[in-house]
Amino acid sequence: MNLLKWGKAVALMLALALLAPSTLPAFAAGHLDDPKTNEVMLPDSTEFEVETTEEISSKTATEGDPLSFKVTDDVKINGQTLIAAGTLVKGSITSAKKAGMMGRGGQLGIRVETTTTVDGQKIKLRSSKGKEGEDKTGTTVALVVLFGPLGFLKHGKNAKIKSGTKIKVYTDEEKKVEVKA
Repeated sequence: MNLLKWGKAVALMLALALLAPSTLPAFAAGHLDDPKTNEVMLPDSTEFEVETTEEISSKTATEGDPLSFKVTDDVKINGQTLIAAGTLVKGSITSAKKAGMMGRGGQLGIRVETTTTVDGQKIKLRSSKGKEGEDKTGTTVALVVLFGPLGFLKHGKNAKIKSGTKIKVYTDEEKKVEVKA
């Protein structure tokens, strides 16, 4: 009797396992909830702009620090929005050197890395931006001539990227994006 119950349970589980894979992808993708969705291809190298959300300075930044940007305008293909304006974009500091003595200016490098599409997929981006602070070597030479070795204490300016600075970025992969019709 116990063996018969096990047999029925196994048969039921096999039937569910055979049926579930065919219905699961459609349900997981949201097709059962909203049949009015379609896929649009977001091509590799699609260009759009992001902007910095805070000031970035070579004085405080260190290599590897995370950065946040936001998409400035909707990214559309054939009238369909694939990446919405205001979407968070992640990036990082690639290099940072503070301004130094003898008038050397600071240096700063940033990289834009990823964002998300309207259907929640992560997409890789590529772009980079560099900035150098103003060198004060000419001023330093003049100060050394006038004041001797004390002139070497003159610092250059740190590199800064202001909040709201726009940066052109490009998608670094092709991606199918589900959008509502």
